Amino acid sequence: MLKSRFVAAVVLILHFFAFHFTFAQRESYPKGYFIFPINPGQKNTLAGVLGDLRSNHFHAGIDIRTQQREGLEVLASAEGYVSKIKVQTNGYGNVIFIKHPNGMTTVYGHLLSFADPMGSFLRQKRYERQSFEIEVNPAPTQFPVQKGQLIGLSGNTGGSGGPHLHFEIRDSQDNYLNPLFFGFSEVKDDVSPYFSTLAIRPMGLDSRLNGEFERVSFRPIRQKDGTYLLPQTVKAWGELGLELIAFDAMNDVAFKNGINCVEIKMDGQEVFAYNMTSFPSWSTRDYNHLIDYATEQRTGARFLKCYNPDGNRFNLSKTDRYGGKLQVRDTLEHAVEITLFDSFENATTLRFNIKGTRPVAPMSPLLETDAVPNFAYMKTEVAENILKITALGLARWTQAEVFMPKNNARLAPAYQTNDEMVYLLDLRSYLPDSVRIGNKLIRTYFQKKIIPNNLDTYTGRSYAIRFGNQSIFDTLYLAVQTSPTGLIINDEYTPLRDAIGVNFQPDALPQNPEKTHVYRTDGGKMRFVGGRWRDNSMEFTTREMGSFSLATDTILPNVQWLATNKKSIAARISDGLSGIDKFRAYVNDEWVLMNYDYKRSYIWSEKLVDSTDFEGVVRLEVTDRAGNLTTLETNIKEVIAKPAVRPKKTKAKKATNKPKKTAKKRRR
Repeated sequence: MLKSRFVAAVVLILHFFAFHFTFAQRESYPKGYFIFPINPGQKNTLAGVLGDLRSNHFHAGIDIRTQQREGLEVLASAEGYVSKIKVQTNGYGNVIFIKHPNGMTTVYGHLLSFADPMGSFLRQKRYERQSFEIEVNPAPTQFPVQKGQLIGLSGNTGGSGGPHLHFEIRDSQDNYLNPLFFGFSEVKDDVSPYFSTLAIRPMGLDSRLNGEFERVSFRPIRQKDGTYLLPQTVKAWGELGLELIAFDAMNDVAFKNGINCVEIKMDGQEVFAYNMTSFPSWSTRDYNHLIDYATEQRTGARFLKCYNPDGNRFNLSKTDRYGGKLQVRDTLEHAVEITLFDSFENATTLRFNIKGTRPVAPMSPLLETDAVPNFAYMKTEVAENILKITALGLARWTQAEVFMPKNNARLAPAYQTNDEMVYLLDLRSYLPDSVRIGNKLIRTYFQKKIIPNNLDTYTGRSYAIRFGNQSIFDTLYLAVQTSPTGLIINDEYTPLRDAIGVNFQPDALPQNPEKTHVYRTDGGKMRFVGGRWRDNSMEFTTREMGSFSLATDTILPNVQWLATNKKSIAARISDGLSGIDKFRAYVNDEWVLMNYDYKRSYIWSEKLVDSTDFEGVVRLEVTDRAGNLTTLETNIKEVIAKPAVRPKKTKAKKATNKPKKTAKKRRR
């Protein structure tokens, strides 16, 4: 135990100066200004921290656990005023923003309900606008709050995966700050982060990993002193990118939280340092460029890129002149060290060696034969700026023919492994529409090179694709395939920063165009995209690429009453294809607010005045995104109580002292 503590202390001392800015920033945050918003002064635990890798975004705050239940009191962390109240189906669900005199803003998400007077005010506004979803921005004098004031109850609304409070602290520029730097004593953590998986990716045309142009994953092995090692020396050459899955463990919980800092050194020189101390709110989508997006889409595993990818504008890291990409261009053995830090300065280190190994190209024969080689199949893959062409079962050296609109080229194999011949082509120099090896031809469907930060449009025979100046992260080698009822734009493994516009004209207009929209195939499922018809063409926008097709939805939404009485109205609503678009409830033609939990497909009423009863004709209208409408009606009748039937009164007989009459004797 003493040895492991000594090692940890030494690691912290060695890396203190590398992270002096991070720690100085931590110390600059005001301590004691904010109180913990759930059970202040009592021990608490977290289910998420700033910078966790979530779907399509970095996590923007901390997730405070609420004992796996809803209804805990949520308190204002400091004096201020309510600057925004919002109700939404996804995202933060029911959320309150409070602006404070120091210029910072705190955010409280996934609430079950709002405390009065905010709750009553918001209910009134929702009835005025006749809308479940709403956003209001009260005046600074409308809802002042004091430190510790009750502002709501914790819940599970919006995109929450379970009951908790999402809590953020933002600065005056709307940057997300790390709440754990504000000195909350309610959270303890003396557990070090840990490594899960390390991946190494060849980045250049001459780069190799174990002799191949192939990304490889490794499982670090934990040692007795708490450090990690790779089981073997890595053989590599050229420019290499490291990608990492690592987590922060915390006391008393099993949640896998994100890492606050990552530092990478090669041969003792720092090449990359990542600091998740804060990040701007506008940068949410940049997350998809800073993780290995293709691997996440294929497997769900989220690898953080420990280098600066081309086109990155997200300033979270400090790198060397190579952008954090390792340079191995000799036959020496190089020592690599990766150190993880959490928000409480606990640290863990992984060490491994890379042995420089020159790539070996297959030897070409002295005389080429005219015989057509026979092999199994070909496949292509785009990695960064490289087109990788693999010929499976090709055992002898053969040149590939690369066909382009204006000229053709011949390409020698880059390397051979087992019975595969691999060819590498730099797409910055060549953009082929097809490649032939022997008697096999494979199309690439490349159409145009799209440059970031520019407006551009590419028009094909039956389609046009429009790119905004923020649509892509890096140079995109646009590839498009078409069919009579759809098209494929690149693939689902290539991220977009912002939306692109698409105009597609099918071979024939569908029989029911008003119910026909664009859907994207995602994991074997059809996901509604939408779009509208104009001059026999479908126009739509998308923030994901992949396979798109037209589909017709004529099936009505499924609606089932759960409660229709004087106190409440509730129902289950669902839709199998296009999804729920809107719902409206009326009692005697007067609109009634219905809350919606999409996770349970459940809607329920919220009265404007709690003391009133529902009575009369109830109508519920549910519309899906294809325009199909289901209407249910029922009647809540007034129950007229019948007056109680009183028993008839009977007069009590007066008591007398007269002897009772006896029965008369029968006459003989």
